[in-house]
Amino acid sequence: MGTEELRAAVLQEATAEATALIEAATVQASQVAETQRRQLEEQADTRIAGRRALKDREVATKAAALKIEMRNAILKRKQELLEGLYEELEQRLRSDESLYRAYLERAVEEIGEEAPLSIECRPQDAPVILALLPRRADWTKVRLDAVPGDSGGGFIVHFAEAEIDFTLSAASSSLRERTLVEVSRVLFGDMT
Repeated sequence: MGTEELRAAVLQEATAEATALIEAATVQASQVAETQRRQLEEQADTRIAGRRALKDREVATKAAALKIEMRNAILKRKQELLEGLYEELEQRLRSDESLYRAYLERAVEEIGEEAPLSIECRPQDAPVILALLPRRADWTKVRLDAVPGDSGGGFIVHFAEAEIDFTLSAASSSLRERTLVEVSRVLFGDMT
């Protein structure tokens, strides 16, 4: 065997070894690449799942906040409507003469049997209230004090040790207190 042949045999053997090493390295690199690809995919999936969960929490939090904000806005609007109803009732009583007179009649009846010392009212209401007072001797001494100013209507009864407020604003406040639970239940639902 000559040098050329030896050289060809060595070269062939080296080529075969190099090819085997290249194939082994390629397989190993392919396995490493596949392992790294799977790891990267798993990491990406984990990150994506984490971000989705974070986004879902953010969306849920924002949705809950919006629901609360909407509910508060609705409750506020209902409260405004309720206040408007009471104000409208007062205005209607003031502007409708027959309703206002009926209110004064009922209020005078509620004074009771004992004659007061005085009744404080608007100047324009004094003649109507005077006409509604009982025609008994002890009531002839009742003094009507016409109070100038922008009174809302109605009157205040003064006794020796007490007074009773029959003004429209007091009647409206009393009505609000008496109807608060029922009206709240209708407008706002059962809040428990």
